[in-house]
Amino acid sequence: LNLTLKVASGDHGVGPGTMMASDLCECGSASGSEDADCEVLSSNFSLERLPPLPRRGSGYWSEPMMGICIVGVLSAMLVSVTQGMSMAATGQVGGPQVAQVRTGSVILIWAEALTAVLCTLFLLFAGAGVILRTPATCYPIPDEVQERLTAGRNLDGLKNIRGEHGESYCVRCCLWRPSKEDGKVHHCNVCQRCVRGFDHHCGVFGRCIVRGNMPCFVVLIGMMFAGMVTAMVAVTASAGVDTGV
Repeated sequence: LNLTLKVASGDHGVGPGTMMASDLCECGSASGSEDADCEVLSSNFSLERLPPLPRRGSGYWSEPMMGICIVGVLSAMLVSVTQGMSMAATGQVGGPQVAQVRTGSVILIWAEALTAVLCTLFLLFAGAGVILRTPATCYPIPDEVQERLTAGRNLDGLKNIRGEHGESYCVRCCLWRPSKEDGKVHHCNVCQRCVRGFDHHCGVFGRCIVRGNMPCFVVLIGMMFAGMVTAMVAVTASAGVDTGV
């Protein structure tokens, strides 16, 4: 098969069996690449020309303050009560078993507080479930979107575009979102990002709770109750000293 490659200076012959990138896309069997790769190669609209991602809502910055205060204050209170009661009872009569309970309570309450802090940091900074802009998620750019951006117009008033296989194109993030078979997909008005596996937006921590951070969210709540139980055990063990237990 003889092909001809045209360039600005004129026509130059191309050896037998060679093909252009556009020809590869037209006959995908030549390279075995997927249709999505062909669409990326054939696109003349670079990702740099996409508008900036939407600005975060005010709650994205203000709401986490409540969560940080709750975790910080509760952790400090429970650690102080547990360790304070254990230290006050140190050296007093109570038996070795009671002393071991007090020591174990102190170790446990610190572990629970550290776990709560780590879970909070993960919720705030991990960005779990957020769909990022990549060639795989941005291409192919819908014709109407590309026409507006090429003409220098914004995308205001344009509705999300449905794909052929259940996916949808978010005109605010300018990317393709997977179908609902991969979990609920949602554009959060506070976080101003599209996330997959959406469950709800937490107004305490100011982040979307999704499939990717749900275990962390559940553990964080569990640490609050576990810390209360640990503190009560420490108080009971220390109170037993005064009653001669």
